[in-house]
Amino acid sequence: MSATVLQRLSGILVSYFGVEADEVRPEATFAELDLDSLAIVEFALVAEKEFGVAIGEDEVSPQARVRDALVLLAAKGIRGDA
Repeated sequence: MSATVLQRLSGILVSYFGVEADEVRPEATFAELDLDSLAIVEFALVAEKEFGVAIGEDEVSPQARVRDALVLLAAKGIRGDA
């Protein structure tokens, strides 16, 4: 069975940015996960490769929540266990 979108996002945050897996919750902001503006740009690039969709620099920010990233990906056609 494929990993969920949240699991895949969590994997990116854990492996690339050193976030603890139990800290990745839909309501957590990227700032709370210690991602600043520069890290957000890198996150967007990694997520683009992982999900195969373009993510603009203005589409995510440190104040955005993990849930916001899930909604953004869903709007780009990435759903469920995609």
